[in-house]
Amino acid sequence: MKIEARAEIVWHYSDAKRAEAIAEALEVDNVGLPESLKKSLNVLTRWENGDVITKVKYSGEIETLIKALDDLVFSIKIAEDVTEKV
Repeated sequence: MKIEARAEIVWHYSDAKRAEAIAEALEVDNVGLPESLKKSLNVLTRWENGDVITKVKYSGEIETLIKALDDLVFSIKIAEDVTEKV
């Protein structure tokens, strides 16, 4: 099933520097999107104060969007684990 979707996901952190590090890690990951996805999936991550904000625009099969959002959550978890130890 083909869909069009927009989402804004916000993660709240008490530390602005940690939010910045997490957002930068995610944005690097977003740049590495496969060419086949770049036309249908647009992901932008930024930080404001202690928040990490990701905006997603997508057009295509719902299963692909679910996989992309799952990858996003997994990447956040890894960045949180790394920044928690620093």
